[in-house]
Amino acid sequence: MRYTDFHIHISKEEVCRLVDGEKSGLQKMLEEELEEMLPEARRRLDPAAFLGFGDEEEALYVITTVGADLSDWSGQLFKEGDCVRAMLADALADVCLFQMDRQLREEVLRLCRRRGKGIARRLEAHQDAPMELQRKAFHVTGAGQYGMEITEGLMYRPVKSACQVFLLSDERDQFFWEHDCSGCSNTSCRMRRGRPVVLTVEAREKGGQESRQVKGHVERGKSILETLGEWGIPLASPCGGRGTCGKCRIRILEGQMPVTEADRRFFSEEELEAGLRLVCRAIPEGDCRICLEGPGEDGFFIPESRMSRDHGRRGAESPEEEKRAVGKAVAVDIGTTTLAMELVDPATGRIEGSYTALNPQRRYGADVIARIQAAGEGKGSQMQACIREALREGLDALTEKGEARIRQMVIGANTTMVHLLMGYPCSSLGVWPFEPYDISSVDGDSREVLGDETGEFAVHIFPGVSAYIGGDITAGLYALGFHETERIRILVDLGTNGEMAVGNRDRILAASAAAGPAFEGGNITCGTGSIPGAICGVRWNGRQMELRTIGGESPAGICGTGIIETAYEMRRAGVLDETGRLEEPWDEEGFPLDEAGRIRIFQEDIRELQLAKAAVRAGLETLLIAYGIRAEDVDAFCIAGGFGCQLDMEKAAGIGLLPEEAVGKADPAGNTSLAGALRWLREEKGGETADRLAGYVREVPLSANKDFQRFYMEYMYFGEDEE
Repeated sequence: MRYTDFHIHISKEEVCRLVDGEKSGLQKMLEEELEEMLPEARRRLDPAAFLGFGDEEEALYVITTVGADLSDWSGQLFKEGDCVRAMLADALADVCLFQMDRQLREEVLRLCRRRGKGIARRLEAHQDAPMELQRKAFHVTGAGQYGMEITEGLMYRPVKSACQVFLLSDERDQFFWEHDCSGCSNTSCRMRRGRPVVLTVEAREKGGQESRQVKGHVERGKSILETLGEWGIPLASPCGGRGTCGKCRIRILEGQMPVTEADRRFFSEEELEAGLRLVCRAIPEGDCRICLEGPGEDGFFIPESRMSRDHGRRGAESPEEEKRAVGKAVAVDIGTTTLAMELVDPATGRIEGSYTALNPQRRYGADVIARIQAAGEGKGSQMQACIREALREGLDALTEKGEARIRQMVIGANTTMVHLLMGYPCSSLGVWPFEPYDISSVDGDSREVLGDETGEFAVHIFPGVSAYIGGDITAGLYALGFHETERIRILVDLGTNGEMAVGNRDRILAASAAAGPAFEGGNITCGTGSIPGAICGVRWNGRQMELRTIGGESPAGICGTGIIETAYEMRRAGVLDETGRLEEPWDEEGFPLDEAGRIRIFQEDIRELQLAKAAVRAGLETLLIAYGIRAEDVDAFCIAGGFGCQLDMEKAAGIGLLPEEAVGKADPAGNTSLAGALRWLREEKGGETADRLAGYVREVPLSANKDFQRFYMEYMYFGEDEE
């Protein structure tokens, strides 16, 4: 295969270092020369990589090249007698090759993971293996089809090309991808880096029953969070790796790691002595062994995807008949936190398999704002690559690696997730006036949307309404039949953004309020996602809190529904006043929920909840005013997502998150984005209907709305204290 998705930044400092500019005292002169050369260098640069697996997949062969124009430039300059620029051109090409090597790493690891392989060792001709290796790599990768040549002396043309061979292992958790310069005979190499650092990670599979050891090389200066992301272990990082949330944690078992200022903010001296560190700030300086610490799938166990088959089947078919079936379809919801996919037989509408996994983009931040910022920092292509890979892994699971042929795929996702999937610029999404690059529906094919390796089938993506009213809301409105009914309904999707819509077939208004991640357990001191052991229900019995956890397991943290119920019950217990202030002594030490006092609610947690619930409730009240109705005029309150299915409506209304009128009219609607994709697949003109629906939804901007501002301040409170 041919790979060209490189983003090369030519560092003047690195180029000058290769020609010993600082030692020669010519650094400033060389940088000035190089500055003049850069436009021409960028024009000449044509980076490409060619990859292929050898016989019986014993190795992955890789050839990288900067292209003939840049490769030949140095020789041309020498012929012209411009020796200084010739040396700079030569060093510049080397810098590009080494950057390509680093940028190709995730693609190499991805290809190996898809085959269930690890990387046991990296070979380089001629330092680690005979030059004949270059001939085999040339034939295995098919590089000759794209204009490359190999001489009788086994050298490549263009000259500025490199060959690497990755020996594969059946141990899928090995990632020894880096060249060991300490054992290399080429001691004059200007890019020599010594022996690579080895990281060993001890972790538990989700559920905590089995241990897993992962080990491999760490690029010097790169955090463990980034490294594990490359290895396909996307740990949650709600703050986007900035070291401000304190949620990602490791314990050092062997080796040393510097203590950072961020570490000191979250750990006591005793904990630091015991080896606790933040994953996102931890940068190994030498070999080390660590274990992942924390409460589960929301960040710290290695997450494994889940897949169930034959969900909702009607009738019976043999496995052989199922495999011969053709023309299946896939419905997809790309959420900020999770990915959900279902395999559908379009002829019958039945669901034949379901797949859920964590969105691997979580390591770039818990919410869309963090991911927009990450895209602006140059990580957009990485986020596109990892969500594409997650979709391909879901397809592999649903189709038993291609046994069932896919005819089409329909995707519902918020505007930011669509931008990241399609590779659209995100810069205008996060700044006023919040203009998306493109919110129209996408009618493409799998190669365009998912990448080159996927078998060809049609892909449709729901249209959005605005930067923060996305295709997932369009899909939800479509699934719930807003375009068909006279009854007035409200759709509320509670997440990091609280999206909501009100209306019927005559008119629909929608709004989005920045709620923050509190409803998903984010920015809560002991918060977690909806994992086994997460506290999801709370009741005050007059003496203490009675807890209900997911799966009935020991308390591991508190999720979104848990924090809502906790606030309601703390008000009943007199622990929390109407302004959201914790009574003494809990205002200082936090209020304990479990018997051990390990899981506590702190004052700042209550403030996070207040901000979130005030934004949602103020948005709802503002929409009702704009529509010209009151809450009692609404026929149904549809609460989207798994969150809505578990939400105690009475307690949600009790803390002011929802109107009192919603209690008897609440309809837990489940994943409405996925349901919309399924309906699209079952209906002949689903795409046309969805496009029309998105076209007549009107957004009510909230940021400068005086009603919203008034309601926001009002609903920061928890109501009046009872006399």
